[in-house]
Amino acid sequence: MADVDLKLKAIDSLVHIHSAIKNDQLHPSFNGAITNFIETLYLDILDNLRQEEPSAFAQLETKALSGENISNQKDDKTIPISSLLDILHVLGFKRFSFDKDLEKEELNILMNFLAKKLKPAQVEAEPPKLVEENKTEQVCPDNNIHLETEKEQEIASEPEISEEQISESMTEIEKVFVRLNAMDGAIESIPSEEKIKVIKEFSVQAATWIALDKPFTPKFRETCLRVQKLLQEFIRNGFISEANPIINVFSRINKGELKKDDKVRAVSLEVIKNLASDDNINILFKEININENNKTEALKIFAGFGDIVIKKLLSVLKNASDSKVRISVLHIIGEMGSAAIPAIQSSINMNEPWYFLRNMAYVMGRIGNEASAAVLKPLLLHKEKRVRMEAFKSLNQTGGEKRGPLLLSVLPEVDQELRINIIEILGKVKCKEAVTDLQDMLKNKSSMAKEDQIAMQEKICKALGSIGSPEAIKTLSDVVESKSILGIGSYPKEVKYAAERALELIRKR
Repeated sequence: MADVDLKLKAIDSLVHIHSAIKNDQLHPSFNGAITNFIETLYLDILDNLRQEEPSAFAQLETKALSGENISNQKDDKTIPISSLLDILHVLGFKRFSFDKDLEKEELNILMNFLAKKLKPAQVEAEPPKLVEENKTEQVCPDNNIHLETEKEQEIASEPEISEEQISESMTEIEKVFVRLNAMDGAIESIPSEEKIKVIKEFSVQAATWIALDKPFTPKFRETCLRVQKLLQEFIRNGFISEANPIINVFSRINKGELKKDDKVRAVSLEVIKNLASDDNINILFKEININENNKTEALKIFAGFGDIVIKKLLSVLKNASDSKVRISVLHIIGEMGSAAIPAIQSSINMNEPWYFLRNMAYVMGRIGNEASAAVLKPLLLHKEKRVRMEAFKSLNQTGGEKRGPLLLSVLPEVDQELRINIIEILGKVKCKEAVTDLQDMLKNKSSMAKEDQIAMQEKICKALGSIGSPEAIKTLSDVVESKSILGIGSYPKEVKYAAERALELIRKR
């Protein structure tokens, strides 16, 4: 692999790209699949950095914990795709590939965007692909996104589909599953390549038909419920990737991403609720845990089910004894994004097991935002240290401008270790509201051990210097000028030095 600087540049670009997509700054049509690819590549390079360059990894981790922006990119409304591709080439990623299930609009946006950033010769010689291939190693398959240009071309060229055509296709597919179920366990139950092709073609056809702009009719509802029964067969027989495009369309209608009338949305919700059964949840869990080929597709289906299954998943997270199951659930909830926040908020009860609350804090660090930051506040005061520290880390990652006021509000109540961490963050976010409280803490004597008090006073001086408020000049000057009378009253030399540096910073402003 190339040197650490190139890895850091790749991570820097990926963070910038992920942030732009997540904040919907450029192309709101990008879906979770593209975000997952960015996260997969980011985690792969990050893990390599952790193993081969632990000191550089530690610096990145410190940045993340302190809330600093890992990316050095300026907020210039552009995504450095071209630079990233050059970096990845040097790192050993020679080819990229699309697999299946990108939406038509999303694929066109991505292909056009990448084409503009690459030289014409590169585009003609080898179209960019989206699952990284290294000379000697493959990225861990947990988050691989597979996107086939062939399926996209099918959708793009699909003519107008009538309800009669869909009905005829369903009749054919229903016959396939009747035979498969009748021969369950026998060698004849293994579908032929021809039958698999028919199922795949129906997946594209049905997803396209459901997404068409048409008004509600009783016949539409009847057809959708027939599709639902077929989707049940898809899931039960392991055709997870074939079920996904159809479930994704129902989910987008239910969320309002595809504009439909209320009756069509009601039908979509009915289909999703029926499919999000306990039996199907168990099947999908099994696929995630034992079938690598279907793992990503099963995660997508959970994401498509949305908040309908959140409470069920939270219950599993609390009660499961198998760590693999808990990790799977955390991953699933992370895929669901901000839709899971209300259910998580209502589940945060200080009487819940500490490990469950720590997981709630962790997942909020993945899906939370400034608006939801207050959800984490009670966990900063939990009796278990691991819960407090996870909540602090997540709040620092997602709290934005609310970090300062929220952390300041719990400062008097938290334990000594967390108090020092909070003081440091208050300085870094330049929380002016904290100046008075920090000065009071600096003046007051406490019963804590001398070493602990010195460490805290140093942090306070540094924080006041970072905030830069002239209001702190007198207090800091008193610290510098303090003199001992019979060994009493003076601040330690370490604290005086920290106060001097803080004064220099304030006066330079």
